[in-house]
Amino acid sequence: MTAVGKILVFFNLIFSVAIGAFAVLDYTARTHWADGFKKLEARVQAAEGAGATYRAEADRLSRDRELLNDKFKALAGKDAEMKGTPGEDPADKVVKALAGALQQVRDQKNEIERLSGLVATERKKAVQQETSATVAQDDVKRRQNDVDKLRSTLKDETERNYALTKEKNQLRDDKVAAEIQARTLKEINVGLETQMRQLVTDMKNLRRPGGTTATGTTGGMGNPLNNPPPENVEGLVKRADPASGLVTITLGSDASLAKGHTMDVFRLGAAPRYLGKIRILEVSANQSVAQVLNKSGAPIQVGDKVTSSILGNK
Repeated sequence: MTAVGKILVFFNLIFSVAIGAFAVLDYTARTHWADGFKKLEARVQAAEGAGATYRAEADRLSRDRELLNDKFKALAGKDAEMKGTPGEDPADKVVKALAGALQQVRDQKNEIERLSGLVATERKKAVQQETSATVAQDDVKRRQNDVDKLRSTLKDETERNYALTKEKNQLRDDKVAAEIQARTLKEINVGLETQMRQLVTDMKNLRRPGGTTATGTTGGMGNPLNNPPPENVEGLVKRADPASGLVTITLGSDASLAKGHTMDVFRLGAAPRYLGKIRILEVSANQSVAQVLNKSGAPIQVGDKVTSSILGNK
């Protein structure tokens, strides 16, 4: 084998190794790209573009190698002619050709290193984006936990407000009942004071020679201002006539009412108050007609409540 043939074999070996290294690098880069950008569609497309570039570059290197082989073959065919050419050493031509081939190999190596740098840069970007995505997911979880805590706090506050509102309503109802009871006691005290004065007057009349008792509010009926039915019942004012002082209530004999029974009248709402007493005059099965005995100043109206004993009303 001639020197030129050995040189050609050596350069073929170098090119084969370079192409093989490039192929391995290309395969490794594409494999890593496929694994690294599996979840990122945009990065996968970029990796595929880079792979296409690498393949095109490999094809170009292959064509360059074939051109070099053709050049080496042409140099080998002209070996005899180069030997007979005066003033020019054939070895110099081979060295020049080899130097050009080595320069091309260096250029290809530099290009491979450049492409490798691009791949490394893309990998770093992918890692950074994956890290950012992980941080974003953690932030979403943290915010979700904060929202759950706020919902729990809002639920507790709502339940607490509901309990406070319920307690407030109960206190208001208790206050209304207490006010009604206080006014009722006041009215009862006024009635008792009137009866006491009447009793004092009657006693004075009895002490006089030939004196008789005056016909007062107690004449033969015990205490007509306080004669509730035997059972604790409640009803409403069905009709009211301020001119005659008569009212119709929704209670009758079915509720154990009878003529002469007295009942208390009061009003609830924004301005609760005690309205006075009524005495039953006429009774039917489910309603009764009563007369207003005393007033608190406000007229009795339809919808006011009546009860047999306001002190026993819950």
